[in-house]
Amino acid sequence: MYAITAITHYNGARAWRVTLYRDGTKRVEKEFPFLKHGGESAALEKATAFRDEQLLRHPPRFSRDIREQVRSSNTSGHPGVTRYRMGKYWYWVAQTKRRDGKPLKKSFRIDLHGEEKAKALAIAERRRQLTEIDHRVFRGSEGEMRYAQLLREHQAARISANAPQSES
Repeated sequence: MYAITAITHYNGARAWRVTLYRDGTKRVEKEFPFLKHGGESAALEKATAFRDEQLLRHPPRFSRDIREQVRSSNTSGHPGVTRYRMGKYWYWVAQTKRRDGKPLKKSFRIDLHGEEKAKALAIAERRRQLTEIDHRVFRGSEGEMRYAQLLREHQAARISANAPQSES
């Protein structure tokens, strides 16, 4: 189960533990002991409800936001933009990968556009590519599916709460 694990303490006590990480940092951790919550399934129900509440409160980041971070190995100053030579020509290149693994890549020849313009075009192209990246980052599909279900349920609850009441 996404963000929920069964644990056994050194004294034999068992519990469900909810743990959520965001950006490599533990944001949420709470245990639901079987004994305290009336058994394994009752504790799991409470752990699941707590996990769902925390998942809505602390959603994962969008992949495009993570892809905008400049890495220490970056030499252009812009993530996903690089300068390289192919054959006798130099290029500024914008590239990323879509979720399905398909690469998005576009090159701008420096001899045709000039150094600054080619780089500016590559930077603009990279920004455009990132508009195609609209998913959140989960470690597994189970968490992603649960989050999508929670959003649908949350949206449906808001719509029904705002619906006009019929008069009887």
